[in-house]
Amino acid sequence: MTEQIMQGLTIAIFQILLVFFKHLNIRIIVKEKISISMFLTFMIQLSWLVSSSLGISAFLDSDYILVTVYLLSGVIGTYLNFKVKV
Repeated sequence: MTEQIMQGLTIAIFQILLVFFKHLNIRIIVKEKISISMFLTFMIQLSWLVSSSLGISAFLDSDYILVTVYLLSGVIGTYLNFKVKV
């Protein structure tokens, strides 16, 4: 149970970051801030690697609680992105 909670928190944090950074990076690219965009690209890749590996593993193990956390966390990341001004 504790392991599932830790995985859920890890998935949630990294999935929120993934979606947040993806949308933020688009806005940064439009403003032509190259160095910030490069850093955000690195953060996107890192968060994608962690959240997707845990999310896919949960899906293959039929752990629908963690799959739900994965999906809802992406929605939260999108919502948070609209709250940040660039």
